Amino acid sequence: MEYLVALEPHVPINMFALLLFLNPTWRRVSEAINFRTSDVDLNAAIASIEKTKNGDSAEASLVPMLVDILRDLPSRHGRVFGYADRSFIYEPPKRACSNAGVKYLATHQPGRHSFATSLGNQQWTSKAIADAGGWKSPRLVDETYIHTNEPAKKAAELIGKKLAKKLAVNF
Repeated sequence: MEYLVALEPHVPINMFALLLFLNPTWRRVSEAINFRTSDVDLNAAIASIEKTKNGDSAEASLVPMLVDILRDLPSRHGRVFGYADRSFIYEPPKRACSNAGVKYLATHQPGRHSFATSLGNQQWTSKAIADAGGWKSPRLVDETYIHTNEPAKKAAELIGKKLAKKLAVNF
């Protein structure tokens, strides 16, 4: 989420809205850029996806801030975020990252990868993450999408805290 906060002042509002859609909903860029206004119900805060990469239809819940932005965002090319093709969405975040002094992340990283990693950090199981994110396989979530930062340090801290708690009880 810090990534989005850093980029917000440096990207056009429609790009910020697109990134704000990708991050908490875990959807793919191809799904997002194809949204038409008829696919989005702002009153219910839902976006309907007719066909996903795996062939299933899906719904994505929209965060309140995105709903507010979309209420005022004019559609272009008949699309909610205004991008007619995915090739147009890469340069604005690259420039914004440079201006904000943050590392550029391809749109997939702050979307699907961040979604899985955030839930994994909150102790969700891979199966629950796969179900919530529409992945067919928990194994794919484990092998591709969940990223840990300093896993050895975190494991030592967790084990150390549990050990200290047990030792304190016994003394």
